Amino acid sequence: MINFAHRGFKGKYPENTMLAFKKAVEAGADGIEFDVHLSKDNEIVIIHDEILDRTTDGVGLVCEKTLKELQNLNASKIYPACDIQKIPTLREYFEFAKDKEIITNIELKNSIIEYKNLEEKVYALITEYDLENKIIISSFNHNSLVRFKKLAPEIKCGVLESSRLYKPWDYVKDLGMEYFHPMNFTINKEIAKKFSENNIGLNIWFGKADYDYEEYLPCKPSGLITDYPDKVKEFLN
Repeated sequence: MINFAHRGFKGKYPENTMLAFKKAVEAGADGIEFDVHLSKDNEIVIIHDEILDRTTDGVGLVCEKTLKELQNLNASKIYPACDIQKIPTLREYFEFAKDKEIITNIELKNSIIEYKNLEEKVYALITEYDLENKIIISSFNHNSLVRFKKLAPEIKCGVLESSRLYKPWDYVKDLGMEYFHPMNFTINKEIAKKFSENNIGLNIWFGKADYDYEEYLPCKPSGLITDYPDKVKEFLN
C-alpha cells in the first residue's frame, strides 16, 4: 500500500512546499500528492488554491501572477513558526524526486479555472525527466483526465471524487482510468470489493480531521492520501 503525503507533510509543515515534500520523505512516505496550476507566464506551479490569500502573503489569482511574482511570496503563511517557503515549480519538484523511489500523484487543478494546455505541459515535463512509471495523474475535472489519457495512455490516472457516485467502479472503468480517488467517508468494504473485482486501484484521501486511518485497511486500498504520513508509516510497520 502506498503511503501518500497529502500536499506533502501538510499536518506539520506548510502545504505544497519543498519543505513539506522533503519532510514527507523523511517521515517514511513512499508517495507524494500535490496540486498544479499555471502562472500568468505559463509556468507549472505547485499550490492548492486558485487564489493566493489562504496559504501565502499574496492576494489574487495564481493565474494572474508571473512565476517571479509568485516566488517572491511566502508560502508558509499558515505556519508562521516555519522559515519562509516559496511556491515551487513542478520542475523544482522533479529535480528533487527524480532519483528517489517515490510515486508522485499530480492533481490537475483545472476544475474552476480551465488552464489551456495544462495536460500537455505536465506531460512534456514528465517525459523530459523520464518519470512516466512513477506518476499518477488525478483531477476532479474528469474531462481533463480523458484528455490526458488520450495524450499519454501509458501514464496511470485516478478519478478524484468527493460525492457518492452510483456504481463508481463502472464509471471509472468506462473512463478507462486505473484508479479511483474517493474521499474517505464515501467508501466501505462492499464498494471497495467491487473496485478490486474490476481491477481498479483505490487511493483513499482524507480531509484535515483527525481520522483513524487504520479503520480503512479492511478496504484493502492501493494507497492512503493523508496529512500525516508518519502516522500511516507507524501502523504499516
